[in-house]
Amino acid sequence: MQNFGITASAIWLRLTVQNKSNINNLILQVNQPIIDEIEFYYYDPKTGTYPVIRLGEYKPFGLREYHTPQYLFDLKVPHDSIRTYYLQVRSKENLQVPMSLGTRISVLDFFVVGNLASGIYIGIMLVMLLYNLFIFGSLRDRSYILYSLYILFTLLTQSGLQGYTFQFLWPNRPNFAIYNQFIFPVLTGIVGLEFEMQFLRVGERAKRARRFSFVLLFLYVISIVLSLLGKFDVAFKIVEGVSGITSIFMLSVAVIIYRQGNSEARFFLLGWSMFLLGIVIYVLKDFEALPYNNFTRYSMQFGSAVEVILLSFALADRINIFKREKEQSQAEALAVSQQNQKLIAEQNIVLEQKVHERTLELEETNEELNVTLTYLKDTQAQLVDAEKMASLGQLTAGIAHEINNPINFVSANLKPLKLDISDILEVIKRYEEIAPNENVEDKIKEIEKFKKKIDIDYLKKEIQSLLTGIEDGAKRTAEIVSGLKNFSRLDESELKNANVNEGIESTLVLVRSSVPDNVDVMVELGNVPIIECYPGKLNQVFMNLITNALYAMKKRSETGKNTLTIRSFMRGEQVCVTVEDTGIGMTQQVKEKIFEPFFTTKDVGEGTGLGMSIVFKIVESHHAKMEIESEPGVGTKITLALNKKIS
Repeated sequence: MQNFGITASAIWLRLTVQNKSNINNLILQVNQPIIDEIEFYYYDPKTGTYPVIRLGEYKPFGLREYHTPQYLFDLKVPHDSIRTYYLQVRSKENLQVPMSLGTRISVLDFFVVGNLASGIYIGIMLVMLLYNLFIFGSLRDRSYILYSLYILFTLLTQSGLQGYTFQFLWPNRPNFAIYNQFIFPVLTGIVGLEFEMQFLRVGERAKRARRFSFVLLFLYVISIVLSLLGKFDVAFKIVEGVSGITSIFMLSVAVIIYRQGNSEARFFLLGWSMFLLGIVIYVLKDFEALPYNNFTRYSMQFGSAVEVILLSFALADRINIFKREKEQSQAEALAVSQQNQKLIAEQNIVLEQKVHERTLELEETNEELNVTLTYLKDTQAQLVDAEKMASLGQLTAGIAHEINNPINFVSANLKPLKLDISDILEVIKRYEEIAPNENVEDKIKEIEKFKKKIDIDYLKKEIQSLLTGIEDGAKRTAEIVSGLKNFSRLDESELKNANVNEGIESTLVLVRSSVPDNVDVMVELGNVPIIECYPGKLNQVFMNLITNALYAMKKRSETGKNTLTIRSFMRGEQVCVTVEDTGIGMTQQVKEKIFEPFFTTKDVGEGTGLGMSIVFKIVESHHAKMEIESEPGVGTKITLALNKKIS
């Protein structure tokens, strides 16, 4: 076997074969599956040239004449003749060229032994993999899934060294076959290191060792990155160095944990030692300190198989450790439970006495609370009555003001109307006093003079005008009475079908007198259907919203016109009413408290703080929603969304 170490150069080998046997067809075997490029030059006596056969991991596996992981070349050397052949080899890993020459039968015998050993190894690894996956499915312990990954990557690494992964898993992906000699060994090291940290709980038992393991993991990642960048020689040296340090580190950690008295480290220490022994034998073979044979060639596989079996025993033993810890924990829990029961029995007597004493105290407190509750209910009723009286006072003042104007108008027209009617009656009386035997023409002339005196034509127009004024005053009074009737709705305690527009109009009639001179009221009532509601309570909502809007605009310090806009419209299946003002607006904090009882922004003596709280309860009774949009200094828009029917 020729060992050229790690080199980026192509190595040329010249082989001179002298055949003394009677067999003309011989086979040259290069038993190193991980050679990247191998070119075989043989002499062609017909042409006098040296044709070439190019194989290696850079070429698809199907190009090989013999479908074996090893490289086989036919040598046709006649009896008693000499032939010269040339080999050019190149590899990114440690370049070793073990060669042998034999017949087809001897080569076949070699393959049978090698395949048998590899088959046994692969079978053991697969059984252990499935075994640990099954235990992981039962226990859900992270150690088992890490160990299963370790077995898988170890199997792929060892099978890759023997050429089986390239032959059976990715024969048409030579690029992947090149990188797997870096990726899988590194993954094996990473997962193996993490498995030991988890299995032996190194983070708890040897914190410094755990911190050092992150350095090794970082170096492994660096080697993968360098290999992907094409720096194979540097990456391979890093992998070899880190793998050696990791092996010694893992062995040392297992010794430390074992000396601490942790029995689970025993199997790990024994299994890892067997694997390291196999690696040492394999490396000594590479350096020709040991002969190249089937034992030295498969020593690393044998060591890893024994390691996997022993570590599986360790994991199985861990189940027994868990069982013992669980039983001990249960025993301790039982003892604690018995002690607690004893304490509970002793305390029950004391607790019963304290419960009796506390019950008496609670009964006394309950009586006090009942008295306080009764007092609070009375106070609440008084406050609600106060709010109603405040609203009633405002309503009464508005009604008195509204009725006073048309009544004054009627009263003012009555006196001139009486005088005008008196003059008319005087004319009629003079006509009635004319006797048939008197001079009619003279009497009529006198009456005509009187009519001119009182300006009978103007008197007719004035009477008509006065009657029209009285009629307008009467109509205005009737409208106010009708609005009051619609607003009060004595049937408010029952659900009725009503039109919200009528409620808005009747409310506006009653609050018209309280509208400041600098406020324009815009009413835009849409064509909305009749809905099921409590009309009187709904009118109370309109009254509170409108009066609050007027107060907000009154409080605004800016001069100029303000606008109160009242709309009704349909939004989907809901009847909506919006009251929008250009008043002082509300902050977010005020919006969050607006429906709380006794909360008010009005000055002392101007409100009880129950208006919007009552509004909220009325809206809830209608299963409706109220949306508030407000910005300080800009104004407030309140939208009431009512369903057509209370469900």
